[in-house]
Amino acid sequence: MSALLKDRVWVMLSEVAKRGVYPLHGSRLGIFRIPVEITERSDISAIINSLKNSGFKVDTYADRIYVTDRWTESGKDAITQKEVEANLEITVEIVTGDVVDVIYQIRPLEHFGDHYWIKNYRQETDTKAKIIIDTIIWNSKIGDKLIEHYKKSQKLSPEDAIKKLDEMTPLKKKPITRDASAAQQAMAPEKGSPQPQIQTSAPSVTSPTQTSPSLSGGNTTIALSGTGNSYSKIEGPIDPDFKSKRQVTGAFQGIKVWGPIDPPGQLGIWGTEVTVDFDICVADGACIEACPVNVFEWLDTPDHPASEKKPFMIREKDCIFCMACENVCPPQCVKIFQKS
Repeated sequence: MSALLKDRVWVMLSEVAKRGVYPLHGSRLGIFRIPVEITERSDISAIINSLKNSGFKVDTYADRIYVTDRWTESGKDAITQKEVEANLEITVEIVTGDVVDVIYQIRPLEHFGDHYWIKNYRQETDTKAKIIIDTIIWNSKIGDKLIEHYKKSQKLSPEDAIKKLDEMTPLKKKPITRDASAAQQAMAPEKGSPQPQIQTSAPSVTSPTQTSPSLSGGNTTIALSGTGNSYSKIEGPIDPDFKSKRQVTGAFQGIKVWGPIDPPGQLGIWGTEVTVDFDICVADGACIEACPVNVFEWLDTPDHPASEKKPFMIREKDCIFCMACENVCPPQCVKIFQKS
């Protein structure tokens, strides 16, 4: 079994999957979420090209990549004693976006015919799917971005980040050679790209890049920039009793912020009824997509170790308390408090 499943990659039911990903062959669908962003067509093309020599069949449609492994099982029919063969396959789907979802589901053996003579079909197919996943992660752009994610969120050196990725993908096929200098060169264009502006002016002024102009206004007494650069990403879930343990230290556009805060590395918990622990949030976007009344908008939080943008509850008063955002959040950083 791939070590990917041990490395804080979440599994969720199809009912809460993002962007309309629903089961193709059954009622339950496993989604393994990887906290990297793949949105550019150039990145998608790079992933496809990196898998050309893997021996897998690679297809693409819109923002999705399909990687298929096909093989032939041989055996003897127990009744007729004849030599028989069966052509089998497993497909892994990569759903690109603000985060990457890697999906696979094992079809029933009956889908390929009446091959009752095949033994351990599910175990073998599961292993082949894990081989595809490990190969995708190690050999493609996804691995480059995951190394950068580990370096930033866990404060790892390039060598340790590559070692962690290597340990996480033990079943990779035809692995490429990775070294620290090559990893830094691969990500150099991103490091040199323009960085979003952050709030550096007086507390009453909000940088226009943090929210859209229509969201401006409201009392703001905290900044998103500072000297707090020694923090690491923390794990969920959000403390449901934080209101009895923390104090309100300020506000951002009228939304309460519960301390302690030490920007940019420590931002605390935001909101009153719709609350999000910004220090846990990984910006997967599930809450924004799930909310039926558009409570959230993205807020830039540069240099935060967990993610560089957060779901800002700018329209908190519009919340209908459906609990959708709380239920779909993978790291469990959202807590909804009903109005008394």
